[in-house]
Order: sequence, then C-alpha cells, then structure tokens
Amino acid sequence: MYDLALISIISYLLGSIPFSYLVGKAYGKNLFEIGSRNIGTVNVYRATGKFEALLFALIGDLGKGALAIFLAQWLSFLGYNLLFGQALAAFFVIAGHNWPIFLKFKGGRGLASLIGVILILNWKIVPLVLGAVLFFILLTELIMKKRIELKGNFKEKIKNLFSIFISQVFGRVIGIAMAAISVYLLYPQVFKIVFPAAILAGIKHIKRTKDFLKKPNETN
Repeated sequence: MYDLALISIISYLLGSIPFSYLVGKAYGKNLFEIGSRNIGTVNVYRATGKFEALLFALIGDLGKGALAIFLAQWLSFLGYNLLFGQALAAFFVIAGHNWPIFLKFKGGRGLASLIGVILILNWKIVPLVLGAVLFFILLTELIMKKRIELKGNFKEKIKNLFSIFISQVFGRVIGIAMAAISVYLLYPQVFKIVFPAAILAGIKHIKRTKDFLKKPNETN
C-alpha cells in the first residue's frame, strides 16, 4: 500500500505544477483574469496570442502526464500491479492539474496532461484521439453555423481555424467521447488505465459545455 500511496502523491504533486500559469506569468499575463480564465494550455494562447507560449505550456502539461506514467512504470520493481499503479498515476496527475494545491485547487481541465499519459502508454492512440476531436469540432461548427468562414490572408485563415479548434467546446466533448469509445474497442488495456482520469477531465468540461450551448458565439 505504501508504494501505491507514493505513486499517488508524486503524481498529484507533478500534476499540480501549473506550467500554463507560469508561462502566462512569464509573458506578463494572469490566466485567472483573461479569456476563459482557465489554467490550461489553450488559455495561454488566448492570453498571449503567441504560438511559442502555447508550445511551452503544452510541453509542460504533456510532460507531467508522461512523467507520472513513466515513474509508475519505473517503480514497478516495488512489486505492485502495474496496470493499477499506472491507473493511479494517471488519475492523480490529472487531479493535480485540475485541482492543484499550488493554486488553491483552481486548475485546468486536464486534456493536455491526459494526452501525455496516453503518449507513454501507447503513442499510436494519440493520432486517433486528436483526429476524432478535430473532426467533430469541425462537424459541430458546420452544423451550428452552417458554414465555416475563413477571411483574410493565409496566416489569418490559419488563426481563424485555430480559434475554432480552441473555442468549439461542444464539438470537443463529442470528439473525446467518440475517441473514448474507439480506445475501448481497440485498446482495452489502455482504456482501463485512462478511464478514471478521463472522468476527471470530463467533469471539468461540464460547466464550459453548458456555457457554450447558452452563448455559442462567445469565447470558450
């Protein structure tokens, strides 16, 4: 039991490191006061408008998810069930990201860290998840608005398209649900590990999804 408690504590503390918040601060922005007020990778871009800031935050948030699973695998010599140990690591690193002790339990939604978890478990699943999410984001946007308008030069069109990807919360949730079903069918062992952690990420999306459906034209 002590070894599993150790994995849980380390993973939670890793998850609690607020990389997105720190990157925002480095650029002179307080994520609690800008955009969706979410302490996550996407809001770093909303706050700074810079792709390099988003990349720094993404690396940090992905990295802590990946590191939690790596440590759970490395410490398996202690004799615990590896599947259960990895499930605990995934759950607590997302719990730490979503409710970080270093920010008075006000964190993000856990998707970037969850992708980091999946990268270590089976990197082949990541394109499947991202593909499903992007597809349903575009499909939902088309259904809700009948068309996708991309105005301006090529750079502006890319920015407009990216804005759709980060703001279309409803499509994101549908895509995640469809990706989860696919992982369950194709990679059942990985599904068993990530499902409890995915529930935590899903919980943090409930309010944003409701807000989006009430006011779909506002930034989410």
